Amino acid sequence: MSKSSNKQDAPGRLIGVGVGPGDPKNLTLRAIETLRTSDRVIAPCSAADLEGRAENIVRQVLPDIECHRIVFDMSQGETGVQARRRCAKEAAKDLLVMLREGLTLAFVTLGDPNVFSTFSLVAKEVADLAPEIDIRTVPGIMAFQEVASMSGLNLLDETEKLFLVTAFQGIDDVKESLQHDNAAVVIYKGGRQLAGVKEALHKAGRLEDAVVGELIGLKGERVMKLAELTDPSISYLATIISPPSRR
Repeated sequence: MSKSSNKQDAPGRLIGVGVGPGDPKNLTLRAIETLRTSDRVIAPCSAADLEGRAENIVRQVLPDIECHRIVFDMSQGETGVQARRRCAKEAAKDLLVMLREGLTLAFVTLGDPNVFSTFSLVAKEVADLAPEIDIRTVPGIMAFQEVASMSGLNLLDETEKLFLVTAFQGIDDVKESLQHDNAAVVIYKGGRQLAGVKEALHKAGRLEDAVVGELIGLKGERVMKLAELTDPSISYLATIISPPSRR
């Protein structure tokens, strides 16, 4: 029996591969091996003729790799959420054609595929449509880890806690998390809520030690004290970290 026939007789495998926040040097050896050995690399993008950030990271390490692009709506707000869910349904149908041929697909995603990732939306749709498909993930370095490293933060110690929240739909979760003095609070997607986040940190007495990072690994990258940031046009995907209050 031929190799291609063996593939068609076996269910495919879908692997979410975290490629880190931006710097290609954060691509792990496990991720590189997975990308090299998969039958096809799947890369989300905002338009079919545009290279997405995850694909760009991969190409800097593996310039000859071929990517199959999946278009996702990147709009903000609740409309964007609903649009991405629709995109995930369509992407799952597209990927299932390849998976049912027995192919192994590596779906690249910024950061980690298990946390705030496009991959999780697609994986759920694939699992619902075809439970026999083997779905796995390869963890990746997240933006808050890189920001903490670049700013010299000791993020957690001993019995301290970590809250990872978003300011995507407001800052209620941010305010609640800041009430825990022994917890580091990491805020994702806080660029559009910058003024409110800074005010919340100030009221909690935690603005002085907070840091912010944006465009990690890209042109325009910066990591700085949040209190020193006066530019209101910070990136939507900016990462803000408030370390535990240790005074």
